[in-house]
Amino acid sequence: MSVPLDDRLHGVYAAGADRLGQEFRDARDRFVASDPGWARLRQGIRAIVAVGSTLLLEFALTKLTGQPPVLSMLLGAVVAMLMSTGIRDGHRGVIVRTAAGAPVAAAAGACLGVLTAQQHIAGLLTFVLVSFVAVWVRRFGPRWFTLGFLFWQGFFFALFLHPPVAALPELLLAIAVAGLWVGLLLLTVLYDDPQLKLRRIVTALRARARSGIAAALDVLDDRADPASVRQLRRQLVQLAEIALLLDGQLADRRALPDGVPPGRLRRWTVDVEIGMDEVVGAAVEVAARRDEVPPDELVDVRQMLQTLGWGDYPTASAAAHRLQSPDHSGMPAVWRLGSAAVFLLETVARWDSGELSRPRTAADDTQPGGDTLDEDSDFEPVITLIGGNLPGSAALAQRTIDRPGAGKFSLSRMDLTTRQAIQAGIAAGLAIMVGEAISAQRFYWAVIAAFLAFAGTATSGETLQKATGRIGGTVFGLIAAVGLANATDGHRSIAVAVILVCIFLAFFLQALSYGAMIFFITVMLGQLYTLLGTFSDELLEVRLAETVAGAAIGIVVSLVILPTHSRATLREARKAFLESLAELLDACSETLDGGPTDRDLMTLTVLLDAAGRQLVRTRRALTKGRLFGADRSAVRHRVSVLGTCGASARALAALVSISPPDPALARAATELAIEARRLGDAPELAHPPALPPGAPDLLTRLRPLLESTAGSQQSVVQAMRRLGEGLALLGPRPVPAR
Repeated sequence: MSVPLDDRLHGVYAAGADRLGQEFRDARDRFVASDPGWARLRQGIRAIVAVGSTLLLEFALTKLTGQPPVLSMLLGAVVAMLMSTGIRDGHRGVIVRTAAGAPVAAAAGACLGVLTAQQHIAGLLTFVLVSFVAVWVRRFGPRWFTLGFLFWQGFFFALFLHPPVAALPELLLAIAVAGLWVGLLLLTVLYDDPQLKLRRIVTALRARARSGIAAALDVLDDRADPASVRQLRRQLVQLAEIALLLDGQLADRRALPDGVPPGRLRRWTVDVEIGMDEVVGAAVEVAARRDEVPPDELVDVRQMLQTLGWGDYPTASAAAHRLQSPDHSGMPAVWRLGSAAVFLLETVARWDSGELSRPRTAADDTQPGGDTLDEDSDFEPVITLIGGNLPGSAALAQRTIDRPGAGKFSLSRMDLTTRQAIQAGIAAGLAIMVGEAISAQRFYWAVIAAFLAFAGTATSGETLQKATGRIGGTVFGLIAAVGLANATDGHRSIAVAVILVCIFLAFFLQALSYGAMIFFITVMLGQLYTLLGTFSDELLEVRLAETVAGAAIGIVVSLVILPTHSRATLREARKAFLESLAELLDACSETLDGGPTDRDLMTLTVLLDAAGRQLVRTRRALTKGRLFGADRSAVRHRVSVLGTCGASARALAALVSISPPDPALARAATELAIEARRLGDAPELAHPPALPPGAPDLLTRLRPLLESTAGSQQSVVQAMRRLGEGLALLGPRPVPAR
């Protein structure tokens, strides 16, 4: 019997609508998760509001004073852009202090630029010195990064626009007005409420988890194809970054409702990561053995992942419980997937039910078996956010240049900021010479490219990555700028709108792609030149040549002059990760031994996550920003194995915190810690040291300890076994005894 046409069309329509709904949900989750706390969105809004309103204010001021508007508006816009995007602290007191110093720094640079611009050689030599000072002052903290940049930009603006000394009062007034106005905006309409930001980060964490589940479903459909598995691993890395961002926000007690202890949210965040680790690990195993799974069981697996990824928690919970039932085939991976999904759903429910935001009461302290993590005294801040962002790799890079017992005048006694200041000064000097050879009027573009190559970078690999991004962004930006300039020529209002949109998009995308930021900055400059009547194709060609020259100089200087190597930084990151892993395992051993310990397992877990993030970050700088040879696939594989070890250790710590003492498992944790430290001391994991002749390997040492444990501790045993297998993949090979 044939199906009526209307029914067939309805089925096709329903299937299409269902698929469209899936894509929309996944796209929404990816968008929300890509900007935890709305940090990038708010940065773009800050820039466009601050610059747009400052331009209007400066224009009105010049009308009142009868001064030409262009100079004041340009300088005011620069100050507004740097202040609004550079001052990102959540404390009003810090904002006031930084905003008060910002116009002073910009004014000092402008004064120095106007005075030295009268003598060309003196101005250029001073520019080299200013470039050194602007980088060197970063040693005093994040605030000085912004102040140093404002000092540099004030000098740059005055030096290359050649305003007369008589125009100095006008410039200082423009700086003061912009500084006061933007400071007021940052304290009022642009102020970011800490509690609201925390809730937005939690929303992003859950969205990233749903995106991870969707990626796990792709792995299942693709039968564990390596490309889909790599995409899934990237989702877990991004989930860990959001979890660290959330933990860093917990250090600000204003972010939490009154009476809510931060340790409770830390434990919940770690539980979300553990649940995702288990779901993902089980899903990959099921996908790899998909042909062995009965069809009806595979339907339940797929429905559970699909509804879990959609946020349809009741349906997902029912499917997960079915996977745990005795009626199924009994495949361990399927049972593990159902168990992990139930745990993840129960964890999410703790947030939805309001349990996490409930203030702690005196009655909680009298309940037996209460969660000691709720106590304020147990919470130790781990992550120190810098401008609301996770810290970079500067601390690790500093370790690569420190040498014990170094002489008084040894280069290893030089701080990283001092080395970068020397690099920036030399790069600026070389960029001036090369840039003038290209264009005596526009050589400052080369200086900008060379100087900015050292902004926000700590290693030569990061500098290379940033400089190449600048070149790529400039090339594509120039192509777009030519087309837009022809379209907006003669339409001033449209050109101004395009400029503001480009400012928003540049700073919205800055954290994702430096090249994308430069693309929109280049398009914005094309529109600015159109408004000023100086736009030409030849001008853009000069900009490209100067940018390539300056970026190339920055790369060469970072590789040759006092370099901070990416490979050495990766070694330090790996050593720090394995040491954090060993510390966590030592604490697990003490807990399982039943003795007193002053080390909190959840705090050590977050420290391990932070070390894991730095490991991934430095690996990216090495494999993406290296000119010669890096064994990318091998490095990526070793870092992936270390990430798996970190996930196993995270699950182990959570299990140990609720497990009874067990001396055998305590000794097993100690053996794992010893192995982690041994690997951390190895110069290169690519060539691990051999064990002494006849010495048993890690798995041989662990086997009798794990097999002697009672059945009630099997979850701990399994976590230890997975961790041992991961370390064994990296560990030293036994040498046969003779």
